[in-house]
Amino acid sequence: MLETRQKMGKLLSAGSARLVRAMELTFNTYGRLIATSPIVVIVVCLVMAAGCGVGLLKFEQEDRPTKLWTPEGSESVRVEEWMEENFVSDTRLNMAIYVADNVLEKNVLLEMLRVHELVTTTTTSAGITWNTTCSTVPIIPSFSYGRRRRDAATVRQKRQTNSDFDFSRILPRDDYCQFQESIQEVCLENGLLDVFGYDRDFLTSLTREQILDEINDAQTSSITGFPLNVTQYLSQVRRDEQGYILGARAASHMWFTRVNRSALESGVGINDAGTGTQVDANTHEWEQTMVRNLLNPAQRPPEVQFYIMSASSFGTVGGENIQSDLQFLSLGFGVVFVFVVLMLGRRNHVEARPLLSLMGLSCVGLAIVVSYGTCSAYGVPYGPVNSILPFLLLGLGIDDMFVILEAWQSLSSEEQQQPLRERIGLALGRAGVAITVTSLTDFLAFAVGCTTVLPALRYFCIYSAIGIVSVYFFQATFFVACLTLDQRRLEDRRHGLFWCWKMSPEWSPSGCSQRDLCNEFFSRFYAKFLLHPAVRVIVILWTSALFFASTWGLTNLRQEFDPIWFLPQDSYLYGYFEKQRDYFPSSEEPGSVYLSNIDLANELVNIQELSESLRSNEYVAKVDSWVDKYVEYWDDAITANQTLFPDRLTQFLFSPRGAQYRSRNFRFNSTLSCREDAPLVTATRIDFSYKLLSSSREEVQAMDAVRTVVQGTNMSGETRVWGRAFSSWETNKVIKEELFRNLGIALVVVSVATMVLLASVVASSMVVLCVLFTLVDVAALIHWWGLTIDTVTCIDLVLAVGLCVDYAVHVAHTFLTRIGDRAQRAADTLATIGPPVLSGGFSTFLAFAFLANSSSYVFQSFFKIFFGVCVYGLYHGLVFLPVLLSLVGPASHNTITPQHLTPPHTTSSSSSHPLEQKNGKFVEKSLDAEGGGMSTDEKGNLEKGVGMFVVGGEGKVQQLHIT
Repeated sequence: MLETRQKMGKLLSAGSARLVRAMELTFNTYGRLIATSPIVVIVVCLVMAAGCGVGLLKFEQEDRPTKLWTPEGSESVRVEEWMEENFVSDTRLNMAIYVADNVLEKNVLLEMLRVHELVTTTTTSAGITWNTTCSTVPIIPSFSYGRRRRDAATVRQKRQTNSDFDFSRILPRDDYCQFQESIQEVCLENGLLDVFGYDRDFLTSLTREQILDEINDAQTSSITGFPLNVTQYLSQVRRDEQGYILGARAASHMWFTRVNRSALESGVGINDAGTGTQVDANTHEWEQTMVRNLLNPAQRPPEVQFYIMSASSFGTVGGENIQSDLQFLSLGFGVVFVFVVLMLGRRNHVEARPLLSLMGLSCVGLAIVVSYGTCSAYGVPYGPVNSILPFLLLGLGIDDMFVILEAWQSLSSEEQQQPLRERIGLALGRAGVAITVTSLTDFLAFAVGCTTVLPALRYFCIYSAIGIVSVYFFQATFFVACLTLDQRRLEDRRHGLFWCWKMSPEWSPSGCSQRDLCNEFFSRFYAKFLLHPAVRVIVILWTSALFFASTWGLTNLRQEFDPIWFLPQDSYLYGYFEKQRDYFPSSEEPGSVYLSNIDLANELVNIQELSESLRSNEYVAKVDSWVDKYVEYWDDAITANQTLFPDRLTQFLFSPRGAQYRSRNFRFNSTLSCREDAPLVTATRIDFSYKLLSSSREEVQAMDAVRTVVQGTNMSGETRVWGRAFSSWETNKVIKEELFRNLGIALVVVSVATMVLLASVVASSMVVLCVLFTLVDVAALIHWWGLTIDTVTCIDLVLAVGLCVDYAVHVAHTFLTRIGDRAQRAADTLATIGPPVLSGGFSTFLAFAFLANSSSYVFQSFFKIFFGVCVYGLYHGLVFLPVLLSLVGPASHNTITPQHLTPPHTTSSSSSHPLEQKNGKFVEKSLDAEGGGMSTDEKGNLEKGVGMFVVGGEGKVQQLHIT
């Protein structure tokens, strides 16, 4: 068994070594090709980016919640698609909340009336008014006489009289229908003012006691005649011992607008992100104008707090918030640019590299154009979470740039004497493998995310995967071409910023500018300190303690998703939802059961049984079934001849008792008329509401429980269940499963990729261990920072896999290329790769540091999670992993840099010789028939193997690069 493992290990090592050698040769050749014609390469890159950018002409932004956050193909998506075709609603809700010590005081009621009058007089620039955009309802006949000023006793007497009469049962059919046809329709709004008929004179004339009498006696609306329950518009109601209402802390008011279907059919429509439906432009503009008017506090009493939401507010505020926060990208770009300038060049006029730094950062811009353009060309929508993509690509692009520059600066003194073309090839040959490993693992992590059922996550992963490939290509091509031009400038002693300014022959850099403080820190201080035996013990113990503590935090991580989080906390809409949560919590989350292609006349009993089953369900608060009212209206509804049903249904729907269901709960295949039998019912619905649900798990259980009840009914036709919150509940149902699925697959894919490219099972396992530790620590940080498992954090954690693997892979790859004992190789690794890894991680942090001030939940979550990724990722990559490698690290790879990396036609004073070790010295030797050379054993001691050393003019080893 042990022998089999050893053979497998050797085969893996040999195969990977060949792959790495081939990659180094390819990158070496590619680098020399770029350096030969850098300007041509730059032009080609720009043309490629511009060509991909043409795809932006087909750019499409998706902001409908059900198309972003709801699992694709879920039951709620199918029901909503059916509703859009068969039961579309043209009514849109706009709502206000008033908060005061007592909202039943006259001054508060008068403020409500002032707001009502402001709404009714709101006019847009196109001349759209409340009367032209409101949703209308007919006045119930018993209330068609209008309101005249009268005292409270008269009002109560009239209400009592009206409650005893139903004119649809008293008047002859033709007379009643003629009366119905003469009834005026009024704009629909509901609230406490329905009690007073929106009559300023009447309300002003009432005393406080009379106002309370009116409110306590109210049974129907003084405007529409519909049943009225004033307590549904009040919160924190105060009553006396007999239940008499004395006051309330908050009140709500609703206005209903309607969608103009004719305008939509003519193409004048807007995709409303808040409702996920189409709305005509005029209605959308009126709603926004109304909000602007109502938010003006000029005449509002100081003791009254006012909060407003329109149907179009969510999409407008959410979209504006994410777009406005993109200013932080500019700030992050500026800060990162300064940092990159300081790190890439030296502190003097010639060796400073500001333009090269700018060109390196421009690779990110080119990658963004390619990603957005390509995805748009193929019809992949742009989601709101995609706004964080520039920050991601900025961090990854900088990391590649630092690795390439590190490879350039690590060229030996002999190699630096070679022509520029050869030096570029050597540098890219060494850096190419490293950036390929990290870019490939990043790409694979996002490729896994492309298979998710969550649309927003899938869109983001597709954009990111293409962006990562693009930034990898541009850094290895465009940036290398710019490096070639900048190095020509430097060797010609020209100014780093003003290339036309050539320095005098006497110019020489100061000694201070030649010091690399970061490299000195890692090589002289940090490596020695970290690898001290006592420090290594502390690191192992601390990492273990941190992991176990984070595991506890991970187990407490909650699962919850609320689209309201996407609103800025300083917006008027977020304030509204906060007050709604405080005073009008969703203890009665609405839902509906839709029935289609059903024989209603023969299914009344089954529908009644369905209503009773819903009422008895532990999660349902109440049921509003038109069938119950129909049976009350017609005493013999169940036993009567079913041929009478169409005629009776018409009478019921035009009666005071059934009028409220006419347009809300029925869809017919033709127009319903008061004088004729009801046409064929294509679909109808029963409404219900949920009880207060305390957790996302209970919400999912409630949703499934009602679906089970409905599926268990024995009715003809089709039944469907819909809930206003089902889209969020569906997401909560699958989000945890999707998160662990994507993370698990990403870790497996990354493990395989790193094992193949690193050619070491041990090193690959250590990299995966670091990634796993980082993910657990970050997940615990999410819990401690108040975040939950939702779509955004799911995206960020998948993102974290790709980012945190970079730090560990660079360290492991460098460790495998060093010779000596484990501690010596770990110290050499820190001195070599530590500075670029730290620079890359810190620059990534700088790129999104300003997001800490964002009011967007997307950007705030991104900052918190990536703060943890940078901190924990750098800790495990530059602290824990070097310690682990120094203790149980794998043996060094046994293949030394191929001869082709020092081409035979070079004019360098160095030459390539086969070497062997004798008496501790390297001497020339001839390769045997099998290509024997140099290798090391598990302790890092040199032994017989395969390899080439580059020897300088004095016979000293100038290059010893193990791949």
